[in-house]
Amino acid sequence: MKKPPDGSLVPADLEYLASSELPAGVALRVPPDHDRYAPDKASPATLSGAASRRLADIARAELPEADSAFVRPDWLNQQAIPRLLVSARYDGRDAFGASRMLARLDLAARRAGAMYRQIMNGDGKKKEWPEPLRTYQGGLHLLDVRLGSVEVLSTVWGALVSVATSSPIAVAGLMSLAWDIGQTGRYVAARWRAGALVHQTDARPSFDASGATEPWSTSQTQNLMPVMNSAIANNQGFEYSLDGRELQVKLTVLPKDD
Repeated sequence: MKKPPDGSLVPADLEYLASSELPAGVALRVPPDHDRYAPDKASPATLSGAASRRLADIARAELPEADSAFVRPDWLNQQAIPRLLVSARYDGRDAFGASRMLARLDLAARRAGAMYRQIMNGDGKKKEWPEPLRTYQGGLHLLDVRLGSVEVLSTVWGALVSVATSSPIAVAGLMSLAWDIGQTGRYVAARWRAGALVHQTDARPSFDASGATEPWSTSQTQNLMPVMNSAIANNQGFEYSLDGRELQVKLTVLPKDD
């Protein structure tokens, strides 16, 4: 059985992300007592045993492809980044709403990284969502921000680099599920969709209608497994998309570079 990757497996091109640290003399961005489930504290949620097994199987299917762990997009001046991109747009005009969206995204990424370690132990049992990685261990790394309707494009840094480069489709799936933890009914009702990227382009990711057409949730993992496995086998990209009342989120696994 393949083991989860560790930091030693991070490609040299991505060491600038994996070794990211807070500037010398700067304290944690979030006080320790608020660094666990902030901004939304909720009773512990769980990932079913079936979903845990299926996502672990997807992750293991991706591990042999880890030698194609990063891409060099032309729209980013060929800067090396993991294949996992996180795009978000907030259509409200309030700073609180925009900042809350970013905080939720970063929290979901850190929760996904912690859960990845749990599901890869191979016991296939129901998992209580663990405490997310601390903010100084990893999170989202901003690549581009555009104003108006706030648009943010990011990837991962720190401890998340090794898991996102080794099993990006599985990690992005966990991140989408982690987003829903502690959300109210209206956010869950926004509904994630997922699917392989049929039309692939080298252009900067946009917020046009997503090609991700299948419903995605913990109860949909069985239906999506063949689609995920096909995308892995065919070196395709994959995307999870959420259209909320005032926001859009896309978790995009870019196709491998030729």
